[in-house]
Amino acid sequence: MNWNSPDLRGRRQLGLALFLISLAMLFGASIAAFAYLRLTSPALQGSEPIELPLVLIVSTAVLLGAGLAMYKATQNARRGHFPLLRRWLAWAWVTSALFIGVQVPALMQLLDRHQALGVSVYGIAFALVVVHALHVVGGMVPLSMLAWKARKNRLDSEHLLSVRACAAYWHFLEAVWIALLGAFYVWG
Repeated sequence: MNWNSPDLRGRRQLGLALFLISLAMLFGASIAAFAYLRLTSPALQGSEPIELPLVLIVSTAVLLGAGLAMYKATQNARRGHFPLLRRWLAWAWVTSALFIGVQVPALMQLLDRHQALGVSVYGIAFALVVVHALHVVGGMVPLSMLAWKARKNRLDSEHLLSVRACAAYWHFLEAVWIALLGAFYVWG
């Protein structure tokens, strides 16, 4: 089976588009629910604004670094520069793993604040950050496969669509993360 035949390429692109649209609906509805609850729930009315852990700013920079690495990987795949493609895929994986590692203390802080206050906006923020982090971990699976193939010199021009799809997913996760942080600051 040739994964780059025009028919299968179109199906893969459509599948990716539908997947990203469904995730946009999930995260969009989650952000809307967060705003709605924050603005209308009697239990959350009058509560102090959410105080986000500062480490979330660090994790944002790390995630943007992973997105930059995916962008560079895509550029090098398109140009056929496979040694640089290998390097950028590895860097994307490392920065993605670092993002997850940086998220853990932030999640612990959010959970501690939620438990200290009982019913609070921190529990909702915790849940949304966890859902996003799980999607990053899920994205690391195909990224790991691409990085492994690149390391073993098994990536060629036929894999360009896979690299581009992985990069599109990563850029989507960046946009979702920025939207989540924006929602926390606006409605938190």
